[in-house]
Amino acid sequence: MLSEVKLVTLGVSDLDNACAFYSSALQYQVKESGPISPELAALWRFDTALTGRYAIIAADDSGLGRIRLLSFDAPGERIWNKDNLYNGSGFYALNFRSRDALDTMNAVKAAGGSSGKEPSAWEVSEHVSVRDSINDDPDGIRLDVFSYDRGGELRGPLETEVSVLQTVAIATRDVERSAAFYRALGYQTLFDQTLDFPELQDLLGTDKPVRIHNINLLKDGTIIPGRVEMFAYLDMDHLPDAPLRDKAVPPNIGILSASFESTDVDADLEHLQTLGGEPVARAQLALPGFGACDVATLFGPDGELLEIYRRA
Repeated sequence: MLSEVKLVTLGVSDLDNACAFYSSALQYQVKESGPISPELAALWRFDTALTGRYAIIAADDSGLGRIRLLSFDAPGERIWNKDNLYNGSGFYALNFRSRDALDTMNAVKAAGGSSGKEPSAWEVSEHVSVRDSINDDPDGIRLDVFSYDRGGELRGPLETEVSVLQTVAIATRDVERSAAFYRALGYQTLFDQTLDFPELQDLLGTDKPVRIHNINLLKDGTIIPGRVEMFAYLDMDHLPDAPLRDKAVPPNIGILSASFESTDVDADLEHLQTLGGEPVARAQLALPGFGACDVATLFGPDGELLEIYRRA
C-alpha cells in the first residue's frame, strides 16, 4: 500500500527566486539541490535537450510534506489560466496550516506573492472553524493557507510557523470518481461537502458567484499531512472538459506531480492500473529528494502525474 503524499513537485520560472520566496513567506528551507539528470526525462516527461536544476524545500526535518522545485533553461507557460479556471482538471493548489493566516498572507505579499483579500472565516463543521486565505506565489501557483479559530486541537500541535504540506488539491469534473480512486489507496473521507455561501467567491477569488463540491481525504484516517482534496465547480456542465495533462509538464509553471512511497512498486503499479491508472515510465535511479530508488510514474483519473518510489 502506498503512503500519503510525501512530496509535490512544482515547476517554477526561477529556482533561486522561488527558494527565496518560500523561505521568506513560509519559512521553508532548502534541504537538497542540484542539476536535473536527463535520466529523469521519461519519468517527468521533459525534453532531454532542456537543462535544469532542482531544490528540495521543507518546513522541518521530518521528511513529511516536502516540495521539490524544478526550473529549466527554457521559458515555460502557466498551467492554469483564466481560460481553464472552471473546467480544467489536474493538480490545482497546495494547502498549508499556519499559526495565523493573516500573518502568513502578509508574508506572502511581502515576499513577492499576491493575495486577493484578507482571510475569510469558514465554519467547516460544528467542531472546526478556520480562517482561510487564498494566495499565489510569484509564479501564480496557488497556496491555500488556513489557521484554526476552533478545533485545532483535533489536528494536533503546530511545531512550525507554517506546517509541512497538508493537502494537494485536484480540480476535477467528476468528484466521486476521483475520490473513489484515492479511497482505494487507503484514504478515508475527512469531509464531503457542497460549499455554497456568499463569501465563497471572495475566498476562491473567482469572477462570479460559484458553488463547489469538495471532498477532503485523510490517509488511513489518522495521517494529518499528505492529504488529497478534490473539488469541482458546480453549474459548469455547459463548459467543455479542459484536461491539463499535456500542459502539466516541464518547463511549464505549476504543480507537476505528487510522490508516494511504496513498499513494492510492482504490486502498487498493478493495483493502480486496475483502478484506471495509466503508466508513464519506470526506472531505477537517483531520485531527487529520495536517493537511489525504484521509481515509476503514472497518470491518475484526472491526468495528474503520480510518482511512486521505493528507496533502494
